Amino acid sequence: MNMDTHRMAPARARMAPLGPIVAGIVLVIGAFFAASYVAGPASKPDPMADVIARLEEQIRADPNAAALRVSIADAYMQDDRAPEAIAQYQAALQIDHNREDALYGIGLAYRQQGQLNEAGGALQSVIELNKDNPMAAVNKRLQGAHFYLGLILREQGRYDDAINELRTALGMNRADADTLFELGKTFALNNNTDDAAAALELAVAFVPDFKEAYVEIEKLAGATGDEAKAQYAGAMLEVLDGKAGSAVAKLQPVAEQGKSARYWWALGYALEQSNDKAGAVAAYEKSVAINPGELLAAESLRQLQGGGQP
Repeated sequence: MNMDTHRMAPARARMAPLGPIVAGIVLVIGAFFAASYVAGPASKPDPMADVIARLEEQIRADPNAAALRVSIADAYMQDDRAPEAIAQYQAALQIDHNREDALYGIGLAYRQQGQLNEAGGALQSVIELNKDNPMAAVNKRLQGAHFYLGLILREQGRYDDAINELRTALGMNRADADTLFELGKTFALNNNTDDAAAALELAVAFVPDFKEAYVEIEKLAGATGDEAKAQYAGAMLEVLDGKAGSAVAKLQPVAEQGKSARYWWALGYALEQSNDKAGAVAAYEKSVAINPGELLAAESLRQLQGGGQP
């Protein structure tokens, strides 16, 4: 999953696929790029290959260093070499069978390889290790374990169990748009349509340009016969595809007939993208009048009226 940000919302909270140790790998790669630039670009550098080569050399010198084994396994994962990553995570776990970063990494590597039972078992071990951890609530790797375990359980058709895991992950970060999105998808598969709609709407409230979420909202609204919501979601997809002009014509009747603060915000956003500032201000004002808690409209209105930079 890629990192996304939007000017109208904080950075989209995403599950880091390999945990905190990747930050160290990124720093090494950054340093290698800097060194290559200073030395002169005789040929394009392959920073990951260099990182892996250096780590392999260090492991040959110290084969019992579990941290090095995890580092190179993370690097292999970054380089799309999951089988080699699994071998190194296994080596680290032979040295220390309770090593959380190795269990987490091998869980994701197994999932990438389609070995769902093994992946689920490894991530469940991460959860078990944190059962009595007083700092569990702020453990990002634990949050990731619940998130990815939820996806694995959904892939296995165990929707109720998947929902429980995703809810647990969401409880650790209630502003995580990706967890809300995946929870909404899982609710829909489990025929919990009202819960699915609520989760997906929250996802786009946190990240207004979350295209995948609008796709799911449109699909769910079509399945439940909510034509206004389906039209709203489809129009938002047009806005995000650079077709704000055509979206305005679709959002205008939806906003006027539905009397929904979110629909008026969407119309305002489409008008703003069409460079109709006056129309956007009017739509945002109607949104806030219907629901003063519609923060997207309130913030957009503040920016357009000179209270802040977009």
